[in-house]
Amino acid sequence: MSRLITKATGAEPVITPDSLTVVRDEDTLPASGDCVVSLKRWKENRDTLMPLAQAGRVGVYLQPEDNPEDLQADAATLPRIAYEFPVFKFGQGYSDAYLLRKRFGFAGRLRAFGDIWRDQLFYLARVGFDEFLIKEGKSVEDALNGFKDFTEVYQDSVDVDLPLFRRRHATASAPSSNATGRSAA
Repeated sequence: MSRLITKATGAEPVITPDSLTVVRDEDTLPASGDCVVSLKRWKENRDTLMPLAQAGRVGVYLQPEDNPEDLQADAATLPRIAYEFPVFKFGQGYSDAYLLRKRFGFAGRLRAFGDIWRDQLFYLARVGFDEFLIKEGKSVEDALNGFKDFTEVYQDSVDVDLPLFRRRHATASAPSSNATGRSAA
């Protein structure tokens, strides 16, 4: 069984066993357990799959050619959306994750799988991914260090609402306190 890294915003990452099944279009749905189906399959069988999604069993996986806007109406219902990164250098998933979280209000689990390496984890977490299935053959323990690659971020994103210059300005313009905890002004 594969090992999955999960990381909620503001929390430390945790390694857990991965029990999610990626159901390809030619495969049948498993009788039990959680799974994700392709966007194509979701669109073709939405009425049949919706009760399973509402029960938390079925989510959707996206591939580079898929448009996340196709899930906008279902963002509040789906328990999980997974994004397949076919190669390390592919970046569309970052933008799509941001759209899912910020524009469409998706609050479920957002998984990155495929060609996922340690070098991507910090950035994937910034745009809203909270589950990471590291490429087979790579160290999951070493990958945990990828979340600590940077201590400060400049841009706003899913994890930080304001860019650094606005955060600094807000801190500088906040009333200072003296040793008693009372405002100096």
